[in-house]
Amino acid sequence: MTPQPDRDTAREFVKQFHESNVWKTIRYRGIRTLKYPMDLWNYQEIIHERGIDWVIETGTRHGGSALFFADQLRLRGSRGNVITIDPFPELEYDLAAHPNIGQVRGDSGSAQLAEAIHSRLPPGRGPLFLILDADHSRNHVLRELNAHVPHLRPGDYLVVEDTIVNGHPVRPDHGPGPREALGEFLAAHPDLLTADEPRNRRFGFSMADEGYFIRN
Repeated sequence: MTPQPDRDTAREFVKQFHESNVWKTIRYRGIRTLKYPMDLWNYQEIIHERGIDWVIETGTRHGGSALFFADQLRLRGSRGNVITIDPFPELEYDLAAHPNIGQVRGDSGSAQLAEAIHSRLPPGRGPLFLILDADHSRNHVLRELNAHVPHLRPGDYLVVEDTIVNGHPVRPDHGPGPREALGEFLAAHPDLLTADEPRNRRFGFSMADEGYFIRN
């Protein structure tokens, strides 16, 4: 087993990383991603190890992570695409120019929008990777979970980003966020998801800490 740093050390590292704001400058192929590099490494491992064919991303922002996911799907030879959702993206490139990215402008917490997106996927689709990285308020993330997770199939993968806010350990001023939404959702649906602890702890800490799940 790979040695892991203790939790206090890992939390202090991610707090310093976050507060340095260096994550705001990280780019993929020249496009801002606003991601923790070790999380991106985790995500590409998930895509290739689990044979992911489709990615649904909430929170397009500048488009860097959508491009990253699309490239990973192409490298894996996946049959599906990336669907990225954001009501007001701040794009740094033309998403429509990429053959494996579909852009949806709308409320990612809308049950109607989620139904429309998931119902358009092929009936025989392969495994799906759902990543929630839009509005980080507890209410919005809970709406996203309720809207999208019921459409997942056994073996599909879920990541909830930025569970570190509201003092876990950063941004204590944030107020209830993704971690609180997850706690409420899991309490209401205890049999839907299984936490992927080995993946969560793989690099010591993650900006999606305790936000890695497999659909049962």
